[in-house]
Order: sequence, then C-alpha cells, then structure tokens
Amino acid sequence: MQTVTQDSWKGRTIRICTIPVRRIITPDSIPDGYISTVRIERNGDVLVDWHMPFFGERWLSEGEARRDALEYAVKLIDSGVLGEPRESRDHAA
Repeated sequence: MQTVTQDSWKGRTIRICTIPVRRIITPDSIPDGYISTVRIERNGDVLVDWHMPFFGERWLSEGEARRDALEYAVKLIDSGVLGEPRESRDHAA
C-alpha cells in the first residue's frame, strides 16, 4: 500500500508517496526497502515531480524514505532553483 503525506515549505506544497519495493519470491513477500516519489507544487502548478534514487538497502523503512525525501525537497526549495527562497535568504543576510 502506498502512503502519501503532504507538507508545506516556503509557500510550496510537498507531496511524498512511499512505495514498498520487494523481490517477488511469494505473493506475500515482505518489502526489502522503500522508495519515495516527490512532487513540489506552488499555487496548483507542479514545479517538480521525481523519485528518489533507490540504492539497494538504503531505505529500510517507510519513515526513513519519507524523511530523506522531505529533507531533499527542502534543500531544493532553499537552493533557489525553484524561485524565491534563495532571494529571501539573501535579503535576510
């Protein structure tokens, strides 16, 4: 089952969907790890929509995958690649 969370950061909406990844041995195999998809929106416009790369056993829990995806999204927003936050940060300095 996929879990979707929604957070806000500096006027952007961050939606994260975590997806279990498993080697199909039997239909009821437990997940071997998790990946996350991330969508960042502003005023209804999708600014970015991607998945975090899966590095084997890197995200062993759903919470870990979600936390890393949110941290990455916040860094992306703060970097200014998507617009204003970098400029706002420059004015604060």
